[in-house]
Amino acid sequence: MRIFSIAVVLFVAVPGASHAHHSVAGFFDPDAPVEIEGVIKKVRWRNPHTVFLIDVTEQSGEITTWTIESGALGVLRSRGLAREFVKVGDKVKVMGDNSLRSRPEMFARNMLLSNGKEVLLTAGSFRHFTSQTDDEILQAEFDKEVIANAINDADGIFRVWSTDIEERPNSGSRMFAGQLPLNAEARAKRAEYNVGDEALLGCTSWSMPRLMSNPLPMEYVHEGDTIVQRFEENDSVRVIHMRAEHTDIPDEPSIFGYSTGRWDGDTLVVETTGVALDRFDNAGTPFSEEMHLIEHITPSSDGKRLNYRLRVTDPNTFTESIEVGRYWEWRPEIQVGAYDCQQDQGFE
Repeated sequence: MRIFSIAVVLFVAVPGASHAHHSVAGFFDPDAPVEIEGVIKKVRWRNPHTVFLIDVTEQSGEITTWTIESGALGVLRSRGLAREFVKVGDKVKVMGDNSLRSRPEMFARNMLLSNGKEVLLTAGSFRHFTSQTDDEILQAEFDKEVIANAINDADGIFRVWSTDIEERPNSGSRMFAGQLPLNAEARAKRAEYNVGDEALLGCTSWSMPRLMSNPLPMEYVHEGDTIVQRFEENDSVRVIHMRAEHTDIPDEPSIFGYSTGRWDGDTLVVETTGVALDRFDNAGTPFSEEMHLIEHITPSSDGKRLNYRLRVTDPNTFTESIEVGRYWEWRPEIQVGAYDCQQDQGFE
């Protein structure tokens, strides 16, 4: 079987490689990247991950079918890639993270097509099979009418914002990376978390504030006395109440909590409490009902970047308040698409 270890120097150039769209950290090993060559047997274009079955011929002549998971459809759309870039019967090479379950499976980051074009499959993917010439990368295609309408309708924060999928510093998906000031009880709960829970590979809803670190497009929309934040991630809709006192908190918590907003110049300041108990990040950090969030959301003067700063206070989890940040880019060619998550992980 054509399986090759890849030099570590290639891997360390991929920041945040273990932080995929939905957490795959408990299933695939970023420290053991592999490469296979075979023929596409089946494809499922669906969220939360695109899946390919690839038949690999071993040296003995026997065929092993590999299950290849990759990024969400929204990441492919952000790269301007249509579903038709590969089809059943195509011969391809694939590179990605090897299985932690001793199975012929991989979380794929790069694919080389039979025409010599390389496809960057996930956020944070870099070239592997080709050199630096643009004609070796599968080229993006975007709708010119979508671009024109987006430019015409843009108004401050009220437009579609996209993650910098090259994962440069502060680009988003690693917003909660690094050491957090956890108290002893929170450290113990985090240690009990099962990062290999099969449910994590399926359709899971992200609560606040973890939702703000997801890599898919989102937008802000005026709706009466509220600002609605629409995410492609799981088709999530968050409401920010602009003419309400934050003392008017509902009795029942929710995954997004209760948010009130106010303007400070061009900056939208949002206060959130009442978030239903969940996990703070993909590593399983817990939080309590006393968590309090303050967000500052500010567009750049040219409207091309949305800067985000979040302050988190939770006396039952953190020994001190924490501040994290990220940014989104305005790419008028991108829209918030339908996520339409499919829980079924297999093939019909």
